[in-house]
Amino acid sequence: MKIAGITRIRNESKIIENTLNHVAKFVDEIYVYDDCSTDDTVKICESHPSVKGIIRGKEWSSEPAARRKAEGSLRQAVYELAVKNGADWVYYFDADEYVEFENINFSADSYYFRLFDFYITANDIDHSYLEREWMGPEYRDIPMLFKVKNGIKFIDRIPNGIGTKKFGGYVKHYGKAISVEEWDATCNYYINHRWKDTNPKLLQRWKDRVGKAVHSKSDFDNDLIKWEDRKSNKIIKLV
Repeated sequence: MKIAGITRIRNESKIIENTLNHVAKFVDEIYVYDDCSTDDTVKICESHPSVKGIIRGKEWSSEPAARRKAEGSLRQAVYELAVKNGADWVYYFDADEYVEFENINFSADSYYFRLFDFYITANDIDHSYLEREWMGPEYRDIPMLFKVKNGIKFIDRIPNGIGTKKFGGYVKHYGKAISVEEWDATCNYYINHRWKDTNPKLLQRWKDRVGKAVHSKSDFDNDLIKWEDRKSNKIIKLV
């Protein structure tokens, strides 16, 4: 049985090597769709021993409609590359995610993982993002590991047709915790390339977050918790 990790990335040179090293502990090989990076992301991926294939995007559109379409179509392309190379199972990950597998016995068609957002706080602002201590209590359950079969189709991050789901483990999401600079870059991406002219409520939410990388509460105004609290009654499901 071959397990392939797949990802779609852009300008992740500051974090991608760490992530590839982490994911390589759980999969047999990794396939990458590079969404027109302008930094050393591709070079780093090419030199990593677990990366067996890279699709390089030819054109990057800044328009929100194109960005939303890319959420599915580019993931589909790298998924099909993994299948072409003999994958039996696929684990989809983003460059800012660290997984902990639990209860994986491959008896289901797919497995979902409980994802929590980590934050920069005043106490760890000068630390590496992997040393962040605090996360929001909010979680999302996301299917990330699934068996290859006919009919699987990525519409956005979550593909259709993956069948029955079981709990698979937990994910540390560091996207909001990498650095103060990356926080503002993320805010501006969502403002200019995702929600502009499409969703006023979400557009305003990201505008309000600019310049507020350091947190004492979560983005949803809840008290921060620690990783060891992920199984407690402190957690809150995002809907």
